[in-house]
Amino acid sequence: MANKELRKLNRKELLQMLLVQCEETERMQKETEKVNAAMAAMEESYERLKEKLNVKDARLNEKDAKIAELQRTIEDMKMMREIEIAEAGSIAEASLRLNGIFEAAQRCADQYLENVRKLCEREKQAALENGWQQAPRRRANLSSVRREFSSSSRSVRTGTDETIVRMQKDIKDPSAYMGDIHE
Repeated sequence: MANKELRKLNRKELLQMLLVQCEETERMQKETEKVNAAMAAMEESYERLKEKLNVKDARLNEKDAKIAELQRTIEDMKMMREIEIAEAGSIAEASLRLNGIFEAAQRCADQYLENVRKLCEREKQAALENGWQQAPRRRANLSSVRREFSSSSRSVRTGTDETIVRMQKDIKDPSAYMGDIHE
């Protein structure tokens, strides 16, 4: 309202207008207080939510770090598995190579044993042949020794006979000492 209109109004009207204005101000003040209280409650709620979000963000950050760590572990395990698979191939190949080496060594050992057997057979055969060939010579030697013994004088033989008899009694298997003479 303009100043002129206010001057035209009487006191009663001015008071009423002032009263309406005061009521309006009080109503506005109460409304402002309600809005301020609601705003304070909202700010408080906002702060609580902010704290909860910070806690959740911290947990999410921890979980993100744990996920990243687990992913690194998975990658390490994948790399180790790939290495194991690659080494498994290498180990299998090495095993095959070792098998070849062992087979060759076994063949060599078998060949060596066969050669030893053949050599033993040959030596045994040679010993048998020599034994049969030398048997007549041994028999001849034995008979010549007997002839010489029988032709020697009795006095010399007596001491010798006793010694031979005594030695034969002491020896349990005289053929072991006499060799193959009795063949």
